Amino acid sequence: MKHLFSVLFLALTIGMSAQNIPTPIDNSVRKGVLPNGLTYYIRHNQQPKERCEFHIAQNVGSILEREDQLGLAHFLEHMAFNGSKNFPDKGIINYFEKIGVNFGGNINAYTSIDETVYRLSDVPTYREGILDSALLALYDWSCALTLADSEIDKERGVIVAEWRTTNSPSRRLFTELYKQMYAGSQYENRMPIGDTTIIKNFTYQALRDYYHKWYGPDLQAIVVVGDIDVDKMEQKIKNLFGKIPARTNRGERPMYGLLPNKEPIIAVATDKEAQNSVIQLQFKHEAMPNDLRLSVAGYTKTVIDNIISTIFSYRFEEQILDPNASFLQAYVGYDHRTKSTDIVSAVIVAKEGKEKEAFKHLLTEVQKAVQHGFTNSELERAKTDILNSYEKSYNERNTNRNITLAQEYIRNYIESEPIPGIAWEYDFVKQLLPMLTTKAVSDVFSTYITDENLIVAFQGADKPEVVFPSKTEVLATMENVKNTKFDAPKEEVLVTSLVDKTPKAGKVKKRTVSNSLGTTEWILSNGARVVFKPTNFKQDEILLNAFSWGGTNTVSLADLHSAYFTSVIIANNGLGKFSYLDLQKALTGKIASVSISISDDTEGLSGSSSIKDFETMLQLIYLNFQKPRRDEAAYNTTMDRYRNFIINREKDPRSIFADSLSAKWSCHDERNLIFNTAFLEKVNYDRALAIYQQRFASASDFTFVFTGNINPNDKNTEKLITTWIGSLPKGKTEKYTAQPNCTPKGKVSSTFAAKMEIENIKNAIRYHTPMQYNWANSMNMIFIGYILDYRYMESVREDEGGSYGVGVRGSLSKLPTEQAMLRIQFDCHPEKQKTLINIIHEEIKKLAKDGPSDVDFNKAKEGMIKDYAENIAQNGYWSSIIETYYLYGRNYIKDYRNAIDAVTKETIKNTLQQLLDSGNVFEMFMFQEK
Repeated sequence: MKHLFSVLFLALTIGMSAQNIPTPIDNSVRKGVLPNGLTYYIRHNQQPKERCEFHIAQNVGSILEREDQLGLAHFLEHMAFNGSKNFPDKGIINYFEKIGVNFGGNINAYTSIDETVYRLSDVPTYREGILDSALLALYDWSCALTLADSEIDKERGVIVAEWRTTNSPSRRLFTELYKQMYAGSQYENRMPIGDTTIIKNFTYQALRDYYHKWYGPDLQAIVVVGDIDVDKMEQKIKNLFGKIPARTNRGERPMYGLLPNKEPIIAVATDKEAQNSVIQLQFKHEAMPNDLRLSVAGYTKTVIDNIISTIFSYRFEEQILDPNASFLQAYVGYDHRTKSTDIVSAVIVAKEGKEKEAFKHLLTEVQKAVQHGFTNSELERAKTDILNSYEKSYNERNTNRNITLAQEYIRNYIESEPIPGIAWEYDFVKQLLPMLTTKAVSDVFSTYITDENLIVAFQGADKPEVVFPSKTEVLATMENVKNTKFDAPKEEVLVTSLVDKTPKAGKVKKRTVSNSLGTTEWILSNGARVVFKPTNFKQDEILLNAFSWGGTNTVSLADLHSAYFTSVIIANNGLGKFSYLDLQKALTGKIASVSISISDDTEGLSGSSSIKDFETMLQLIYLNFQKPRRDEAAYNTTMDRYRNFIINREKDPRSIFADSLSAKWSCHDERNLIFNTAFLEKVNYDRALAIYQQRFASASDFTFVFTGNINPNDKNTEKLITTWIGSLPKGKTEKYTAQPNCTPKGKVSSTFAAKMEIENIKNAIRYHTPMQYNWANSMNMIFIGYILDYRYMESVREDEGGSYGVGVRGSLSKLPTEQAMLRIQFDCHPEKQKTLINIIHEEIKKLAKDGPSDVDFNKAKEGMIKDYAENIAQNGYWSSIIETYYLYGRNYIKDYRNAIDAVTKETIKNTLQQLLDSGNVFEMFMFQEK
């Protein structure tokens, strides 16, 4: 570490004493430490208004478990919602859901190896008692959990169900690699999910031992960010949390690291369900001390690490476009892996069958950077992109959301990430970047690449086609690459002008204003409709959402595969005079993007930009309409990459279930396509381009919606819109095109087996019926979904311990037919399935017969009202509801709240009974093939 900073500060000609200068703490946040050791962060922020984040970060995780406690750090996290001193039983969930703070979305927690964090998000602040209750919940999480025997026993089944649901190939591979890579250290066997044998059998005292030993104020931080009075909140925290006794005679929190190694550690893990071949080089280093991490030196190093990762991303992005490339993705990055060990990782995702070539390629790219460093053009491009990112963050400094700030302060507490505030960061980076030379950045990277403390890890599918190098081959390849002299990379000149000739502008023919939506609408001379929704939710954001009726419904069955893949092909072809890669270079330093899409019913564009790059976004719209590019080499590379991406998809149980469900639900409709290798073989490049040109032939029937910090009365805005959209060609307009639609009628049940690594059953149930598309029916269906979610949480998860969670959603669709649907999906053990299926159906029948309880009805209503109030303060939501207004005639701003208020327990019963009376129940079950 000393050598690294010697290199860094020598390169920057900064005195070594500068490394000890601490970064300041943003004066917008109040940070303090109570006498008992508890840390707190408090900040006033109004994004959103009348809402607040309450988090408690515990600087403890599964790393601190004894051998008889494996999984108990995570188990304890679950128990925090199952009874405490001030909130007995499910008191925390029940209280906060009554005020619209929903479990899962707003009430949640996570446990990792080194930390545990609980949160109450978007808590209403309109009543003082709510703030007091939120603090009381954090207090109970800190020191007053009940941990009742009966609740512990009930939760065992939930944890085992979570283990089953989340037992993915990636987790199995991750767990196996940890055992090999970090053998002999505490990290070898401390995955948070733990050991199911221990989970089923641990003593109550083992859990209580962990809680009482490690949960204490000196290892905890309270984070409160939102629409609150900072002085009053600080006093509340001092009064409540100051009385918690300090942790005494319980030992210091150990900071475990990884063991050093002179020879490379070579780890290999395979799984029959793995989707990709992934190869990693991990270079271990002593972790930067916390005081340095919080210093100017530490911040400087973080910026340099960002530059290094960015430059490698440029290189890899270009290389994957080579049809002969051996890999699909790659990156280089620096991370704080453990409390005492940092790691530089170089990672590559190999094409199947090319694992050895990809491994050599990764070593080669690292060695090239060691030998020759980076070019001036690469460095300047990275500086421009990074500075632009900081500028955008600075411009958005007054519109940061509460949860974003809360998470930043948690990182400060857990990881010693500096929190000087974006004003300081932007100013510092503006001064730093001009000082950074290619030699400085290259020298820092070279210090990371060492022969000792190296880990080489391979993971992929357990199949003959996947061949990783042997240990002998690994060592020989490493030696060979190290001794090879590579050519230095060449400098490049970037072309940044997107359009050579400005088109002749159109005109605004008609202007109207919608008072209910707060929008301004223009009709241009070419027939295009432009809608503006000015907001102040983000100071430097403008969103684009453009749409037109048409879509793949207008395409013949023979061309359908090509139509569905058109958006992917166009995105990789580039635009105008630019290949895909040259376009990315031309957009260096610009925050502007546009992508096209073709769905069943519509075609469209979506995008975003900063204020200063608004014209760039408009130029991208123009190029997408006028200058799509033909690039057969890019097409061939794209198809090859996608073949490799999906090569193992047909062995993935989740994909098998989703594809089978989709096919059966559509009555095996030929137009319901399954994305697999056979799909790709039916894509025709010429037809895809022709379909694209047909769908985007004119702007006449497009509606372009711009949401964000934009002024429709600004003369320059009008000039830009009429130039880049008004100049687009005029053509015919289209209406919605229908295709025959089929859904199973009556009671339909399908059961099949598939190969799975664990014993599990995937269950999907759908109730459906034709139903008139109106606000009343829509809202009742949404209420039904909310209420059944509460019921299944209690009956399936908590009482039965049968499933980690039941996904349930009620909806009403307009197209292709007006139809109500209740979707239910969950995983479970085969022994539990029959019981749980009965519960699923009985809860629905009971709700139709008796209606919801007052508690559940009010929770659903409050949750929907609260969510709506938060949604209408986000640009993305406005963009979506404006599209809904123009396509379907629904005005969310005028009608949504009234529709909520019109729902009663009786209307819920009636709507659900209508669903049941149809007799249409579709079920699909997939179990493990024996």
